[in-house]
Amino acid sequence: MLTATEKRFIKYWEDQRQGGRVKYSLLYIITGSFVATLVLSFLSMMVGIDLPTNLVLIAVGSFCIVTIATLFSWWHNEKKFKKIIQREIREGIKRDESMDNSQ
Repeated sequence: MLTATEKRFIKYWEDQRQGGRVKYSLLYIITGSFVATLVLSFLSMMVGIDLPTNLVLIAVGSFCIVTIATLFSWWHNEKKFKKIIQREIREGIKRDESMDNSQ
């Protein structure tokens, strides 16, 4: 039996994976890199690091971090999704077998 959290996750992940891994990755890598670059630039200025000379390093670092996080997120969510679906299939088969045996 699916919990409310699992139902929400399945609906969310079915929507996210609809365009495929490439579309998902491009969306989150591009937007995430932009946001991460802004955040890291702000933090580096707060610490006192000279921004113009380190901006390329910050952008490349942001891109790498976000790319790794996005790929891990896809892998983790896909694994969780398949685990839930396989569990529900197994439970459905058991229910069908028990109903057939009781008749």
